[in-house]
Amino acid sequence: MNTKEKIIYESLNLFSTKGFDSISVRDIAKAVGIKASSIYNHFKSKHEIFYTIIETYSKYVHNFFYYMNMDNNQDDIINSQIEWLSDEQFFKKSLTIFKLFLEDEYIVKFRKLLTIEQFNNSKIATLYNKLFIDDILTFQTIIFKNLINLNILIEKDPYTLALQFYSPVFLMFSKCELPTDKEIIYLRNHISEFKDIYTMKG
Repeated sequence: MNTKEKIIYESLNLFSTKGFDSISVRDIAKAVGIKASSIYNHFKSKHEIFYTIIETYSKYVHNFFYYMNMDNNQDDIINSQIEWLSDEQFFKKSLTIFKLFLEDEYIVKFRKLLTIEQFNNSKIATLYNKLFIDDILTFQTIIFKNLINLNILIEKDPYTLALQFYSPVFLMFSKCELPTDKEIIYLRNHISEFKDIYTMKG
């Protein structure tokens, strides 16, 4: 990790904990282990650091969904139809959708940063809603529509299913930085109950 990358990383740590306004360039430099003046060799201002973080991790999330969509085409779902009907496989496949938001250190901190700053910046609020609500619901709607077409799930509005599936998980995101083992059990139970309710019965 070079100096510029360290500045971005430590700034993300600080902004996601205390918010943008509470952190100074001196605070960032101290965390990186350089002089405050050295920050300006890489960035013009604290604002430039902030928007570099926004751009970097927005692309990171966007690319995640792009590759997830590529990996979850209808042929893949057809080929794994039996696995979807297994409790364990249904859990694993469902959890994959949330894995980035549950386990990725950078995205967890990025989400916390957007959560804090959405109240100070309408553009950040729009970005937060897009990345952590709208894009996930869109992705899940596509998956559920395919599963309904394959008679794996019962006939329901796929967007409504996506809302019902994601809402408890979003609440978990909002409640804690990283879910505990206890909360993972709750998540497993939620996914299992969702499957029991909406899977086609033989």
